[in-house]
Amino acid sequence: MSYIEKVAEERQRFIQYNEMPKYVRSDILNSWIRCKEYGVTKDQNEPNILSKGEFDAVLKRKNEFIQICLPVMLNLYDILKDTNYSIILTDENGVVLKIVGNEEIMKKNRELGLLEGRRWLEQDVGTNAVGTCLYLDKPIQTLGTEQYCKGQDTWTCSASPIHDSRGNIIGCMDLSGSYGDFHQHTLGIVVEASNTIQEQFAIAEHRKWTEVAFNSINQGILIIDNELKVKYLNDNICSILGIDKNKIYKLDMKDVLRDIVKDMYDPNKNDKITYREISLYIKNRRVECNISLTQVIMHGRRIGFVFVVKKADTMRNVVNKIAGFSSRYDFTNILTSDNKMLDMIRDAKKIAKNDAAVLITGESGTGKELFAHSIHNGSKMADGPFVAINCAALPKDLVESELFGYEKGSFTGASKEGHPGKFELANGGTIFLDEIGELPLEIQPKLLRVLDNHKVTRIGGKYERDLDVRFIAATNRDLISEVESNNFRSDLYFRLSVFNIELIPLRDRKGDIDMLIKFFINKLSEKNEIKIEHIDQKFINILKNYRWPGNIRELENVIQRAYYLSQDGVITESSLPEYIKKNSKDTEYVEEEIPTFEKAEKDLIIKALKQCNGNVMDASKMLKIGKSTLYRKIKKYVLELYLK
Repeated sequence: MSYIEKVAEERQRFIQYNEMPKYVRSDILNSWIRCKEYGVTKDQNEPNILSKGEFDAVLKRKNEFIQICLPVMLNLYDILKDTNYSIILTDENGVVLKIVGNEEIMKKNRELGLLEGRRWLEQDVGTNAVGTCLYLDKPIQTLGTEQYCKGQDTWTCSASPIHDSRGNIIGCMDLSGSYGDFHQHTLGIVVEASNTIQEQFAIAEHRKWTEVAFNSINQGILIIDNELKVKYLNDNICSILGIDKNKIYKLDMKDVLRDIVKDMYDPNKNDKITYREISLYIKNRRVECNISLTQVIMHGRRIGFVFVVKKADTMRNVVNKIAGFSSRYDFTNILTSDNKMLDMIRDAKKIAKNDAAVLITGESGTGKELFAHSIHNGSKMADGPFVAINCAALPKDLVESELFGYEKGSFTGASKEGHPGKFELANGGTIFLDEIGELPLEIQPKLLRVLDNHKVTRIGGKYERDLDVRFIAATNRDLISEVESNNFRSDLYFRLSVFNIELIPLRDRKGDIDMLIKFFINKLSEKNEIKIEHIDQKFINILKNYRWPGNIRELENVIQRAYYLSQDGVITESSLPEYIKKNSKDTEYVEEEIPTFEKAEKDLIIKALKQCNGNVMDASKMLKIGKSTLYRKIKKYVLELYLK
């Protein structure tokens, strides 16, 4: 009696009488015991059938796994196609994903119910190579009657689990065929196939991690071999170059890298080269980039290059942040209750909404830069850089290079890599040309050209660079007089002054002095331990009667001095510099006349605030008006100084 026949008898006695077999292997016997506990019958041969929706979901989830396994299955089929074996791939749950075999074996599979979308676990069809392999997590071979259900008696199956890099079961590979075609090496073949798939899966997993890592960084990554063929690129390089991934593979990289290809093959160059600004050529387009180039060396010989690429304007944004090219103020920082100033702010807010040039004029210290910052922050350029340059502070021989930039080697002392000018650094934002009246006459035509066409050419450069920049200029000079004296070009003046904002000197808006004193005191108190409890009225009157040739800047300096010279939290006239006291017209400041009712109301509010120690809630109760109403009146009469 053959082994298969003995096993068949023992299986019958085990199922019918629960008699323990003598010849059956332990792995098979333990599987029989499980099948009995599951309630599987010897005549059962109907696997669990997934619905179309369920199977489609499994195929979608395991698509990458199938794509890795399929080439291995097809290679194996080429070897076994004349042996009447089918090659079966399942997922970790025993669901058949793919079957490869000749027509004869596929017909037998259909008769058995061994089809794609069916589940072959022990609880479905009894002991079988797939289900038992997945349960034991090890390779196993089942021969004929070792399988629990009679319908599989003529089959022999060899299965091996497939694991991911962490040891988790992700599927199973099985070779199934007629017991008459049994070969002892089929298990070894399927184990080797599983190992190959595991290696391929590990490679694919590593590639996926690498791809995710490369795509998560801001820079573009481009890897090419020694023959300038693209081997790898990430998503960001496509965005930087403005071209689809598939098209990059078709580019002539020698043309793309024309400006640096000579350096790449120069044996005297370092293995790593950094280009602060270089052009890459995409057909008829030029893309300005910052590039780090590293040679790939293997076995002592160069096999390719890795490029780390940033768009030039991205790098400029980083430089701008480091250099502090950002705006710090907006219109809420302009402190005034003066009607003319409020009108200017209203107009400036409207001006900010368009991109026309603005000329801000006014005496030194009136807040020209504050207005420039505010216009920038109120514009569509608010997220871009705010680059301020003082034209009066630039050495005459450096004005042009500072504004327009220069290419490498364009003059003695020039950087070897060239340098962007302030116009380029301001791209996407605002450039503030302070003290524009000091700009040398010979530079003015070049500035006019930039204003006209929004393009800039570096010193020594061969091509123009596009600019998207808002121009704001400021001066304390009378530019009309400068034009008449031929010190300033009339066409540049009219180009800059599409909108003209003429700021009012502090002597003509002395009603703002109270709130400015309060603001500067609070600003100092936030950084210091000195707390001011009282400001003498005579001190305030002297300040209001002074002409302030240095305007708000001068007032801030005087308040700072008085703050530090205060005694016991009180500021008096003794803390003022002598020149202020000598040049103040009167000791009593005469306010602008206001209607008698308003003056009486103002005095009443001041009295209440003093009595309540600046507490608005208490003062509103004393005056029998709402808290919000009192706040409006405090703002109307500029009484913030009296608040707690």
